[in-house]
Amino acid sequence: MHSFSRRTLVRYAGLLSVAATGGASAALSACGVIDRGKGDNARLPSRQYDALDPRIVTNFTVPLRLPGAEGGPLGILDVPAQPFDLTVRRQSTTILKGTQTDMIVYEARANGRNYTNPMLRVKRGADITTRLVNGLDEPTITHWHGLHVDWRNDGHPSDAIRNGQTYDYRFKVQNRSGTYWYHPHAHGTTAKQTYYGLAGLLIVEDEDEQRLRQSLDLELGVTDVPLLIQDRLFGARGSLLYPSTAMDGFQGVFGDVVLVNGMPGPVMNIDSRLYRFRVLNGSNARVYRLIVIKGGGRLPFHLVGTDGGLLARPQQLTEVFVGPAERADILVDLRGLNEGDVVFLASHTFDPMHAEMEGMSGSGSGGMAGHGGMGGNGRADAQSRLPDGTEFNLLKLTVRRRVPYDLALPTNLATVVPLDTTGATVRPITLAASGMQWQINGAQFEMERELFRSQANATEIWEITNAAASMPHPMHLHGFQFQVQERRGSPRQVADLAVGGQGRLATDLGWKDTVLVWPGETVTLAINFTHTFSGEQLYTFHCHNLEHEDAGMMVNYRVA
Repeated sequence: MHSFSRRTLVRYAGLLSVAATGGASAALSACGVIDRGKGDNARLPSRQYDALDPRIVTNFTVPLRLPGAEGGPLGILDVPAQPFDLTVRRQSTTILKGTQTDMIVYEARANGRNYTNPMLRVKRGADITTRLVNGLDEPTITHWHGLHVDWRNDGHPSDAIRNGQTYDYRFKVQNRSGTYWYHPHAHGTTAKQTYYGLAGLLIVEDEDEQRLRQSLDLELGVTDVPLLIQDRLFGARGSLLYPSTAMDGFQGVFGDVVLVNGMPGPVMNIDSRLYRFRVLNGSNARVYRLIVIKGGGRLPFHLVGTDGGLLARPQQLTEVFVGPAERADILVDLRGLNEGDVVFLASHTFDPMHAEMEGMSGSGSGGMAGHGGMGGNGRADAQSRLPDGTEFNLLKLTVRRRVPYDLALPTNLATVVPLDTTGATVRPITLAASGMQWQINGAQFEMERELFRSQANATEIWEITNAAASMPHPMHLHGFQFQVQERRGSPRQVADLAVGGQGRLATDLGWKDTVLVWPGETVTLAINFTHTFSGEQLYTFHCHNLEHEDAGMMVNYRVA
């Protein structure tokens, strides 16, 4: 059993008290986000929402925010050799036209520039030395999602700091090239703090990445484009609304305005060439089924990377599921388009397979205007006008000019060596609900309790089974990447996409840190717990439906 200091337990107790004394609204007021004096808790009127509805193609008019070296929101910050601060603070910004939205963000200053939620870029093998400064009136801590770091640099909830306190991180980046991210991880407030704006991308580069970029003439922020996708609910005066009904807590919070890189209805002008899109599902609960549409038909694309970096070889697809916290690195070949042609990155209809709460149900459907009447249906929470599983647009791509481009996609991208599982310990893990509580192996999170131990420098097989009367759970492992070995009992909409043998999806063919486990499905993972860190390590394993995580669908595990 892990030994916690009295200071740690007192800090955790204080964190819980924020959520316990008044629920979501009290916690958000503590963040300084909600201003009750404005009376701005009413939802957007229908006439305002109609201009933001992502199912309507004519709503896509806002230039996509692209990361650049000049700083500002999503600015590219090459991690400096010297220490730098990441300050968590309030900020007002324009998201909806003509209004200001209060958010909480990461702010950094480096190279004489200010950055908001900077996109950190770092070479594999380099060090990151940063100080987290908490400017909120509630605890926070930052998790480096997907990175292989020791537990004191991982952002464990027990390390949450209070207002005015700091937390120092120093670690070497050991991961392969890929798209990682950072976000808060204080227990009980992770969902709200992420929802209100705390999220940033972290790009790791190595020789494989350099080869791919050179072979296809890709430039980060120009033809290599990160896409952070988040769904949100807005009030009548532009405020973010975070609902806290029983259904929201049980199923997760679903917005009805979809933001890409922080903006609704984005459009990007493109040339007739190949583009790379690094998709991160930064939503609290929503699953996306990505497709590329031209007119009434789909365009194929290539999946080249997932959570833990590049695949061994490109996989040609026409659709891919991306659960909360998962990443899909895709290449879209637009050489066949003419000037003025329009393409949409969209989310296709699917059955969200939501669990039913006794006495509560809901349904909805919505056709996608402008795409031949394709529609969708699925359960929605009481707040969202965009049902989970319906079809809608994400990004409009408009061809501004034809250009010569004759570069060929490489057949080999990187080396992905399958883990040797000979003699590996098999660990069964069950995801299920008991009453109104989602649980892992019948347990809920307790700060001072570890559910199991894994042996350092050994390989284990985890068999994760999601109860049939459940909903999809995106399960995230801290500290280590893993490889998917098999899927069994997958629903038809998932099983039909299997490409890699043993029921695996294209997204299962590389290194992962988050895996979407559907109701009735068993997903088998191989995890190697080799590390060079000093002493025993304590990490968490949890559902990345953030409302599930905050409600206790998380456990500690120890590597010893």
